[in-house]
Amino acid sequence: MKILHATISKTGGRKRNEDYCGCYTKEGLLCAVLADGLGGHRGGEKASRTAVQSVLEDFGDYPDCSAEGLHRYFIKANKRLAEGQVYEPHLAGMKTTLVIWAGNHQRGIWGHIGDSRLYHFRGGKMISCTKDHSLPQKLADIGEIDPSEIRHHEDRNRLTAVMDGSESMKWQILEKPVELERRDALLLCTDGFWEYLEEGEMEESFRNSNDPQEWLEIMEGRIRERAPKDQDNYTAIALTVK
Repeated sequence: MKILHATISKTGGRKRNEDYCGCYTKEGLLCAVLADGLGGHRGGEKASRTAVQSVLEDFGDYPDCSAEGLHRYFIKANKRLAEGQVYEPHLAGMKTTLVIWAGNHQRGIWGHIGDSRLYHFRGGKMISCTKDHSLPQKLADIGEIDPSEIRHHEDRNRLTAVMDGSESMKWQILEKPVELERRDALLLCTDGFWEYLEEGEMEESFRNSNDPQEWLEIMEGRIRERAPKDQDNYTAIALTVK
């Protein structure tokens, strides 16, 4: 078996793309990283790029697919964000979401902060999804709204945790890697991507595709059909075990 990957990152209806993503392979291992930046004066662009590049560089130097390894990647990326704010004071408010996946065709581990998500599919069906660090997610957790209402909730953009360079930020990482099977798939995506796609549509698009690139293209077609002209940036990384 092997793991295949593809990426997509589009500006949408905005003037610039504050999302950023990338993948790095080394010694039979793959690291996929995705971020959605926030902040004025191009701070969002800087934040997402800084975080993703930090993780990929560190993975390239020392590939580690353990919970401890991902924790170190998060710490280093957060530190670089803090350093960037010192060197460029006008970017002091820059922040970013961050999702990291690391592994191979046999197993993988992931962590995240913010409302960028990671979905895991098996047998053409979603079996898990990260929980957003947002107000609507908190409401869903205590039963005040149904999880299906998060996507269109009026406070969906009110995040409860993002990477901002401070030491108080808390990201979530799996305790141990998850075993993968043939035809498993993983989707890392920003809110501009999952906002216009129901999970059932992600599943259907996967079943109708032959590889990760085609899977992304089918889903992008659905997004473009229904998104408004001023839609947000949208970015995704698709991984499939073949």
